[in-house]
Amino acid sequence: MDELDSPRTIRVEEVAQVTPETVQTLIEIDLQTFAESTFSQYTALAVLHSGQVFVLRVDDIIVGTCVCLRNWKQVDEALVLTMGIRPGWRGRGLGQRFVQGVLSALKRCGVAQVSLLVDKSNFRAIKTYQDVGFDYREEFMTAPHTGAEFVHLSARLNDE
Repeated sequence: MDELDSPRTIRVEEVAQVTPETVQTLIEIDLQTFAESTFSQYTALAVLHSGQVFVLRVDDIIVGTCVCLRNWKQVDEALVLTMGIRPGWRGRGLGQRFVQGVLSALKRCGVAQVSLLVDKSNFRAIKTYQDVGFDYREEFMTAPHTGAEFVHLSARLNDE
């Protein structure tokens, strides 16, 4: 029986208070999600202080984090810098619920468009984003040190 088959409280919450625990949780989930670290103690603290950081909770357990930043060139656009769910919680439909919750929160903050970069070979993530309304913008970048190719996806949040 899947753990989510039993009644659970699933919530997307914006991080309201920066604590040593929230810094550590952001770093831990990032390390469990990506091949290389996104955050140092300093950058985790900085994005928690100046970005918009969301957590995905199942009951009282933080199982996911999402870091969003405003685009300085397009002020009504936000960038999803990172989004990750802990191993063991993946493959249960939580990713879609998490993305939808983050998009709803960003829309309430006046964001009209959200964009992100995702590794071109991460088909599972691309499908999750497309299933909640993201479309391809363009092939965006090749990382010089690894050769990884990223696609640029975006979603409009207005009611067109």
